[in-house]
Amino acid sequence: MGSDPRSFRDPSGHVFSRDGKIYRSIFGPGVKDFEAARDAGIYDKLIEAGLLLRHDEVNLGDPAPEGTVYCLCHPRLPMISYPWEWPFSMLKEAALIHLDAMEMLLPHGFWLRDASAFNVQYDGNRLCLIDTLSIGQRIAESPWVAYGQFCSHFLAPLAMAAYRDIRMLSLWRNYIDGYPLDLATKMLPFWRRYRPGLFMHLTLHARFQDTADRKEDIGKTKSVKKPKVNDRGLIGLVRSLQRTVGSIKWKRSSRIWEEYGEIRAYQAEDVSRKSEYVGRVVQRLQPNIVWDLGGNTGEFSFIAASEGAFVVSIDGDPACTEYLYQRVSGDNGTKRILPLTMDLANPSPGLGWDGNERSSLRDRGPADLVLALALIHHLVFSCCVPLSLIAEWFAGLADHVLVEFVPPTDPMVQKLLRNRGDEHLPYNLEVFNSSFEKSFEFIDKTLLPNGRTLFLCKRRGK
Repeated sequence: MGSDPRSFRDPSGHVFSRDGKIYRSIFGPGVKDFEAARDAGIYDKLIEAGLLLRHDEVNLGDPAPEGTVYCLCHPRLPMISYPWEWPFSMLKEAALIHLDAMEMLLPHGFWLRDASAFNVQYDGNRLCLIDTLSIGQRIAESPWVAYGQFCSHFLAPLAMAAYRDIRMLSLWRNYIDGYPLDLATKMLPFWRRYRPGLFMHLTLHARFQDTADRKEDIGKTKSVKKPKVNDRGLIGLVRSLQRTVGSIKWKRSSRIWEEYGEIRAYQAEDVSRKSEYVGRVVQRLQPNIVWDLGGNTGEFSFIAASEGAFVVSIDGDPACTEYLYQRVSGDNGTKRILPLTMDLANPSPGLGWDGNERSSLRDRGPADLVLALALIHHLVFSCCVPLSLIAEWFAGLADHVLVEFVPPTDPMVQKLLRNRGDEHLPYNLEVFNSSFEKSFEFIDKTLLPNGRTLFLCKRRGK
């Protein structure tokens, strides 16, 4: 039995795994809210609406952690992802899911006790809330206890990404408990701070926090009186937040990868042969989980997903992952693709308490198959990563790798070398073979008409 290191903060319950299944223990402090929500049919309503991950109440007996009063079994998620990896629209959708849940809960006397972005994940078909215990009975006449957290986890990063720079989302790595509201307001363009919704929920909110902090200096015992809020006031707050979040839009400035089919250095026949080979590999291996590294707009992710795999499509360009998320999240989209934004030369590390609270990319594997198509020459020449280290990294990520070797004579490699002369890392087919054969067996390959070669590799010892 393994306890999930991400769930230690909640005294109401912990997540753990046993025999490959995911369970949630409910301890004494969480029993009252759980029983009330269960008996009122709240969980069923949220699950039916697609807002909450389903669960089954089970009896594990002794294997459950000490202090367990109730035990729930959840479906295993195909991939845990984090807000600093999400496309803009995915973070925005996660915010609206919280507000939709609040609007459904409030008339029944319940609310969300917290509004953490980490409480939302992609279940393989849609985004949904995964923290059953975040639902609790509303405190009468109290302001929403998670209002500040919602603003710091959603409103602040969305506004900074849309109105300053999309790369602001990477600040999540430093502020995993939420963006400081005073920092967000300082970073926003002056005139954006005074838009009606942002002025209320960010600018004034940040000033109120600062005032409250100064009033509660150490040594002062006088408590700050909290305002009373009725049902109508809470619904009004939720709808105001819905309007504010809904109005935030990011205008993508980069279209290079969206137009990739028009600028890449190989012809239609090469693309067709490459696509056919990817399809044959996926049919041959029948992988459950595929990671498409450097996935661009998801051309080959769609091929893998069409064969039944769940695909994590990772690219460093936020315009690319945003474009792909909008394609897959629509009513007619291919649901089994999760686009993530990540610099593959600096992939997500372990973060949080003891570096284990948020898992690194490697720790979220292994995948059954990694697609590394038109990728490794960029890692070698743009990021100065030797082929030997790339091979070792791939071996830690997946059982099988489909890797494309782009020869030194290729126009794209020549472009990368234009200003380097002879001062670059060793890169040729011989070095590629010697580097990869230490970690992998070559089990198949195909040569494209443009001179590029696709190698199907199996990790040694697998």
